[in-house]
This record gives sequence, structure tokens and C-alpha cells, in this order.
Amino acid sequence: MKITNGGRNEIIHICIDGGIIKHGLEDYVGDGVPRGRCDCMIFDNNKLLLVEFKMDVEPLTKDKTLWKNFSHAMKQIKDFFLYLKASLKQEGKDLSTFYSNDNIIPIICMKYGPNIHPKRNVQRNNEKEKFREETQLKIQSICEYEFL
Repeated sequence: MKITNGGRNEIIHICIDGGIIKHGLEDYVGDGVPRGRCDCMIFDNNKLLLVEFKMDVEPLTKDKTLWKNFSHAMKQIKDFFLYLKASLKQEGKDLSTFYSNDNIIPIICMKYGPNIHPKRNVQRNNEKEKFREETQLKIQSICEYEFL
């Protein structure tokens, strides 16, 4: 992923998968519920990016596999986002104190964008809409981001 810092702000990168949460640890809350988690968070004072990399999908991979990876990435981001909100709430804080929903950007970075297959798909659109309903965030599939 390419990050550009046009605003010359301090940008922080925190590794989630394999950093804050050990590789392979699905029950990181300790309540017996397996959860996904995104690969990292990248943030400044204004924006919070929740990033999941799915770079191992080849261009000739069947569309079904490509979208299975995309769906899995959405679940990983959603699970971690909801965990982050709940953790802050337990400490008497609210994520919205730091970032509005418009400034929290869930990103799936794929080697080949999810639009390589031009056909519209109701199931895909429904999954994206369900993600938005559960998180109030709009999922994006990009591999570049500029902090302003």
C-alpha cells in the first residue's frame, strides 16, 4: 500500500495481526468467540485507516475465489472495528471522540481490484451494504491513500 503524506502530519502505523494480536490467535478477547482482525491501523489526528491486505489473489483466479477473499477481508475489518469500539467503551471512552465515522476508512488492499469482473453481483452488493449497516462505514478497495 502506498501512503502519501501531503499534509506532513505525524502518521502512525500499528501492526494488528501478528503485532498487537498474535498470529493465529482468533479468540483475542478471551470469551471463546473466534474473531478476525485486520492487518494494521494507519492514522493521524484526522483519519483512521483499518487495512487488510489480500495480495495473494492472482488475476486469473476465478471470480468466486477473489470475492471470497474480499468477503473474508470485510469480516476481518468489521470484527476488529467492533472490538476496538467495545474496548474503548469498557474504558469509558468512545471512538467517535477521536474520529467520526466519515474519518474511519476501512480499506481492502488487493493485488487486483475487486472490479476486475465487470458484472454486477447482488450478493456482493448485499455484503457491502451489510458491512455498512453493522459498522456505519463504507468499505473501500484501494492500494493508495493520501493523508492531507
